[in-house]
Amino acid sequence: MRARLTLLVGLSVLALAMVPVASLAKDPQRVPKRLSSVGDSITEAINAEEFNPFIFITPNHWASFANGYRGFWEWLLGRTNVNSHNQRITSAFGRRNRKNYMEALSGADSFDIGPQMAQSVNHAADYVTLFMGHNDVCQDNFSQIPTDAQFEANVRAGFDQLQAGLPNGATVYTLGIVDIYKLWQLGPQLSGALGISCEVIWATTLLGIFPCGTMLNPLNSEADRQYTRSRNLAFNTILEDLVAEYDANDSHHYWEFSDVTFEGDFTPSEVSPFDCFHPSAAGQTRISADTWADGPFGN
Repeated sequence: MRARLTLLVGLSVLALAMVPVASLAKDPQRVPKRLSSVGDSITEAINAEEFNPFIFITPNHWASFANGYRGFWEWLLGRTNVNSHNQRITSAFGRRNRKNYMEALSGADSFDIGPQMAQSVNHAADYVTLFMGHNDVCQDNFSQIPTDAQFEANVRAGFDQLQAGLPNGATVYTLGIVDIYKLWQLGPQLSGALGISCEVIWATTLLGIFPCGTMLNPLNSEADRQYTRSRNLAFNTILEDLVAEYDANDSHHYWEFSDVTFEGDFTPSEVSPFDCFHPSAAGQTRISADTWADGPFGN
């Protein structure tokens, strides 16, 4: 009798162990009326469509994949309609109570995630996009690239702020760092300002003038470039893993990751003709379409 009872108990425990664990019950997801973008020069759409020769870094905010807009002046001047996340939100959910906050700043890296996300919290964002890490990978030399531990600590500190401060039901959408190696591969097909070869422009990394010596320096070996790409991949893995961790343990917010920004292939027309580095307006348009379709509100 005791043996039979022990067997029944054991079978019951086994059966319970095989029952799938219910996913974490979350608060209702908020409509993304208040957009806040955390990022670097890509989110600012630097040199995407217009370039001021007296200001090498020229923000083209109307062409941002995240915060871009199109009003009378953009129409009159013939600027590109990138159909940004901001515009898609208005189309899908209406203009009422809409807010469009760009926290992103050219030159920002993972050390700036916390301060930018503090602004997202201050703005009580319903929808936060994170597209950051390019300037962690793109350094003048390899020793300046942050360690995995430092990069993770920077991102985690920002995520902790969002978890503690965003309204319940808010969504955080994190994008993988672009595959910068693919940009380097396009070099022979690209020309920049005044028709100068992009490979010639990139050569000024030797003088510390152009960014991303860790990938674009002409003296780099293939092993050097693959090392830089390995850091690119490692940081994206950290981003993906952290998003999964926070989404599994946070019942009040929605966390999502997409690597379409890493997997996508560049075409020459999608690279800025002014600086051979940032996405052009066509590139921003594709980033918007791809990330929206793969994101939390694209279906």
